[in-house]
Amino acid sequence: MSKLLYANFFRLWKNRLFLIGLGFMFFAGGFLVFQQYRQLIGYGATVTLDSTFFVYTIMIGVISSIFCSLFLNVEYSDGTIRNKIIAGHKRAAIYLSNLLVNIIASFLFCLSYILANIVVGIPLIGTLTVPMRKTVLILAGSMITIIALCSIFTMITMLIHSKAIAPIVCVVAMFVSIFFVNEVQRILDNPQYWYDGTVNTAYVGGTQREQLEFLYHVLPAGQEKQYSRKNIDNINEMCLYSIGITVVTSAVGLFLFRKKDIK
Repeated sequence: MSKLLYANFFRLWKNRLFLIGLGFMFFAGGFLVFQQYRQLIGYGATVTLDSTFFVYTIMIGVISSIFCSLFLNVEYSDGTIRNKIIAGHKRAAIYLSNLLVNIIASFLFCLSYILANIVVGIPLIGTLTVPMRKTVLILAGSMITIIALCSIFTMITMLIHSKAIAPIVCVVAMFVSIFFVNEVQRILDNPQYWYDGTVNTAYVGGTQREQLEFLYHVLPAGQEKQYSRKNIDNINEMCLYSIGITVVTSAVGLFLFRKKDIK
């Protein structure tokens, strides 16, 4: 498997899409900080690095869905996977090495964003005010969620050999998940009572609320949304869900990939 990992990472460092992703995330991290700085200079608004530092969590899902699907799908179109199998590499090793390179690439995208926030943000708007323990928990929890996302995208891409279909499925699934989570969040954010004490008829309670909260916690898009809002009230639960998603999707992906007819 070491040879597969070496080949994957060698291809990663030379991959144009990967370099574009790194550049985009660095630019996004710096640009958002600069926008906060403009609010500080132009309007005297109180701004901190907190408002931008964790935004990578709601960006990485889309970035990873694009990168993972396109990076791996080239191996089908170029016949690389078939050649690896002919060379004697086990399918499980091929699958896991591809999953690992997707995870590392996604981590590096996030690191690029965070680096820009630190390099540009600290001189302009200061340091984080979020306690260090909470910051570490958000970083760790979001990385576990990213592993789950990469597991899903790897499974989809390794099972769909079409160069056109796999990226579409990954990206569309991510956007649908984001839109759904945003709607769930909107419903959950509705207060039970208005400021004047009157009952909010749009408030959802009981079993329906529990079901929506479950979806909000279990879906990777919902987890990343909560991390972006610096909400770690349910971090243990969310981490367990992400680990479960990673195990299930990896197991299913491996099982079906072993039986897949590679042309």
